[in-house]
Amino acid sequence: MNIAFVTTFKVSPEKGGTERTTLRISGAFRKGGNRCYNLYAKEIDKKLPPAEFDGVFNIYQINLKDFSKTYNIDIFVFEGAFEQLGMVRNALGENRTCKLVFVHHFEPGSEVYFELFRDIKAEFLHSNSVAQKFKQMIKICLYPLYRPYKVHKAHANYKLAYDICDKVVLLSAEYIYKYCSFGGVSEKEKFAVIPNAITFDEFIQKSEFTRKKKQVLIVTRLEETQKRISLAIRIWKMIEQMPELSDWTLKVVGFGNYEAQYKKLAKGLRLERIFFEGRQDPRPYYRESSLFMMTSLYEGWPMTINESLQFGCVPFAFDVIPSLHDIIENGKNGCLLREMDLVGYAQKMKEIMLDDEKREELMEKCLETSKLYSLDNIYVKWKKLLNEL
Repeated sequence: MNIAFVTTFKVSPEKGGTERTTLRISGAFRKGGNRCYNLYAKEIDKKLPPAEFDGVFNIYQINLKDFSKTYNIDIFVFEGAFEQLGMVRNALGENRTCKLVFVHHFEPGSEVYFELFRDIKAEFLHSNSVAQKFKQMIKICLYPLYRPYKVHKAHANYKLAYDICDKVVLLSAEYIYKYCSFGGVSEKEKFAVIPNAITFDEFIQKSEFTRKKKQVLIVTRLEETQKRISLAIRIWKMIEQMPELSDWTLKVVGFGNYEAQYKKLAKGLRLERIFFEGRQDPRPYYRESSLFMMTSLYEGWPMTINESLQFGCVPFAFDVIPSLHDIIENGKNGCLLREMDLVGYAQKMKEIMLDDEKREELMEKCLETSKLYSLDNIYVKWKKLLNEL
């Protein structure tokens, strides 16, 4: 089988969750004897390591019809790449022989939070590229027109993806209704549900639990609209005010446009036990940390929650993301807190921090749960889906 994975950005394991899961699944298919290609629309920072495919092409620099024939493509898998759907469909024509599959990596409808004014402004302020700064300035100037256009286009893209693709893959069964509602789709026959595989092939051993530190971890892109790290910092302020938790620390691994603002907030709150680690391999941090914090407003299938589970790092999150109910069994392998209840979040963390026995019980269940989402298990689901097209 020859598969073309169509992505918005050139794939790198360090670009983001969509790119990591694309690389994981394509790698599994290649290992299974299939040939996999990446057609991307946008370049990425040259410092990011490239992903391995049987061929990598800029989708705007090739003739799609010739590409499909030359490489005998059986299936095009669109990894959240709404913008490229129409051009591929038009290039292949009505009598195409290959199949089209669309994979939505976010919670349906979350596009309403994309490119809010403050995020465009942050991108403008932090970009080192003159061309990128100019692009963001145009968006700022035209924002009253640009914003409604983007939201309207998102609705239309959902309908287009369902209409022209042979399958639409969502990350949770709870997302089917949301997709139909946002996209004005009345049918459900084309939907399939496949969660993301865990990021790493390694799992912590139970014997390593005793080496864990009294340390809380956040692994994230430092961005406010989606990730809401300011909430995590304010929750941590409450933790630092509890004398019985004076030996606990917080490590923040990641980078992004809001890094300076988060450091300023932490300094303003006079926090002494929060450490911003920057861009790092998160695995050593997962191994040594006992608890994991996520404060996101929306996610598709949170990759970092998967990662925390496989390293026995007990996850805490606001109960606002539907797919979390597929992953976290509240109180058994993690904790879900009422949305925006910062005090409740801090109090629950305190409870687990002070109860060594309960914490280890949660860690064991985390490890058990993570194996449900091993690459082998998720690959079986993907293989079955594509073979049945």
